[in-house]
Amino acid sequence: MTDFDVIAQRVDPRWIRDLRAFALQYEEERHKVRSSWIPDSVDDETWFELYLMATAVEQDIALI
Repeated sequence: MTDFDVIAQRVDPRWIRDLRAFALQYEEERHKVRSSWIPDSVDDETWFELYLMATAVEQDIALI
């Protein structure tokens, strides 16, 4: 059995559910923020490109 498997067996499932719920809520909030940076007038393809750019910019800022 690997070290990861041993650790995974000892982790409380409630903690995992709480952490997963927190991560999903955080990502939904980030999605709303990123989406708000993009004008409604752009087409779908341009919107997606701008969304990816907004994600990259946000990650770059987080690294600073």
